[in-house]
Amino acid sequence: MSVAGTNAGPDAPPVARTAVMLLVVLLGGLGVMLGRVAQLQVSPPEALRAHMGERLSTLTEPARRGDIVDRRGRVMALTHFGARCFVDPVRLRVPIDADVVALAGALGLKPEDVGARLAAAMSENQRRREAKEAGDPGAKPEIRFVPLGGVLEDHRVDTLRRLGIPGVHLETRSVREVVADDLVASLLGKVGFDNDGLMGAEKLLDKRLEPQDGRLEYVRDARGKALWVEPGGYRPPQRGEDVRLSLDLQLQRIALEELNRGVVEADAQGGRCVIFDPATGEILAMADVIRPVAEAVVYDFERAIPKDNGLHGTRYVTIGYSPASLKYPELARNRCVEDVYEPGSTFKPFMWSAVTELGLAKPDELFDTHGGKWETPYGRAISDVVKKGVQTWREVLVNSSNIGMILGTMRLTAVQMRDAVVKFGFGRRTGLGLPGEATGLVTSQKDWSKYTHTSVATGYEVAVTPVQMVRAFSVFARTGDRAGTMPPITLMAAPEDAGRGAEVTKRVLPARVATQVRETLRGVTANLDRKLAAKNPPEAGWKYELFGKSGTAEIPLTKPPPGKKRPKGSDGYFSGQYNSSFIAGGPVEEPRLVCLVVIDDPGPQLVRERRHYGAATAGPVVRRVMERSLSYLGVPASPPPPPDAPVHHAD
Repeated sequence: MSVAGTNAGPDAPPVARTAVMLLVVLLGGLGVMLGRVAQLQVSPPEALRAHMGERLSTLTEPARRGDIVDRRGRVMALTHFGARCFVDPVRLRVPIDADVVALAGALGLKPEDVGARLAAAMSENQRRREAKEAGDPGAKPEIRFVPLGGVLEDHRVDTLRRLGIPGVHLETRSVREVVADDLVASLLGKVGFDNDGLMGAEKLLDKRLEPQDGRLEYVRDARGKALWVEPGGYRPPQRGEDVRLSLDLQLQRIALEELNRGVVEADAQGGRCVIFDPATGEILAMADVIRPVAEAVVYDFERAIPKDNGLHGTRYVTIGYSPASLKYPELARNRCVEDVYEPGSTFKPFMWSAVTELGLAKPDELFDTHGGKWETPYGRAISDVVKKGVQTWREVLVNSSNIGMILGTMRLTAVQMRDAVVKFGFGRRTGLGLPGEATGLVTSQKDWSKYTHTSVATGYEVAVTPVQMVRAFSVFARTGDRAGTMPPITLMAAPEDAGRGAEVTKRVLPARVATQVRETLRGVTANLDRKLAAKNPPEAGWKYELFGKSGTAEIPLTKPPPGKKRPKGSDGYFSGQYNSSFIAGGPVEEPRLVCLVVIDDPGPQLVRERRHYGAATAGPVVRRVMERSLSYLGVPASPPPPPDAPVHHAD
């Protein structure tokens, strides 16, 4: 049995043949149409290309830059999103005066400033249109984007939307906010407009903090409406990694408060402070204060500074800085990392340990210190603050005898002495990773002279950074098998499950010698405590016993400006102006912290009264910082010090 219409042969009914023919025609027409569509898509004629747009559109979904937090998880820098206004000058109504006034009011800007920017863009667009109409092949496209102001407050965004001015739009921008900018702005640095780290820790950690924006690709029709999203056309935004620094915001606050107090009390041009964990190598706080002094003038490099300048002469600017950095601290140099200074007597423990390690002097050996005045064999006059005839090698360090230290280090060869300097990490970067870190200055072996030998023994002709000093001093602050070793320095918080002091970079000294230095330097802080108690009775009864060393050194001249050089007769120093410092570790029985304070240029009155020394200016700051910091960390109080602790006389 057959079904009508299923056979289109010659014997089929006329209706069936007609249906089949129509179907064939329709299929053929559809094939031609699809072929034409394919042709137009693949190879459209020139006339059509001018009217075609890209059918694939892309939307970007911004992602947040990672947060920077302190070691306890407290946020220091974070990212949020805000809106910024921009104008398309092509779509503005003419005349623009009324819209400009309304727009400026909504943005909180001056109408004349907004009007000038928009009028300039519209004028430039008119010139570009005329160039294009004239057939100029170099004609540029019209300006369609003129940003106005920065990220807006929410109430300004609402006001702007209500205005409904043609050509006025809002764009989403990321905003980097430093939550604790009064404490860490200069250390964290700055993020650029494109969300990339430009300075400080933001630059150091940029790869980890950097976000990956999301992306949506979709096909649209001729009117721009979305049609569909291809498979894989959406990539979600990926937030940057949060980074936990080794800094502790409370320790940072303590350091800044005490440093500011010390700088003001010393009438100084500035100060620096670093708190360091000698067991883990972590930087716990890093403070830098600059205090412009009205009477200080810039040295003109025209005449040599007289030797008695500190008593009667001019006070010179000794710290280079830009005025903008005072207003915007995130733009400031980090002088704890970038600026070097001559350490003076705080360098003597390193030289003392080198002589002791080689067995060239024993702690109880007597040295003739000539009553505090002596000449080297090549005729250089040397003097001591503490004028004694004879001192043991241990007392040479405690009393900071220049004469005794030079006599001891003269037993070292030039190679031995320079090697001793370098093995403590001086003359090269610490590896902290912050931008602009200085290497410090150590005289090369070929340029090492007898004058260099004498100078380095007392902390001159060697330039160091504060971070180099705290890391090197930690060699004396580590205990047990780790005594005499130097940890890697880091700005990253150690993992919570890591043991304290598990890593060791290298052994610098035998544990025995490092312990001898620590025990010897107990006398320095014991005397500091007695002086503080006598001067200010409330500053007595400290909970923690420290060990440390003071130092005072004249400030080297800054680099001459272009076209200038050091004048004839100059010794290369700001005569009578000093960097006064103190470095200490504690508590002495099991050191938990090392702290360095440098007071930049104590005031002329202190110099005249001989109260500018490191023990008098930087010492009290270190004492207060350590007492507050150790208490905050919950470190147990020290047992009473031994009654026969050696006494230190400040320098």
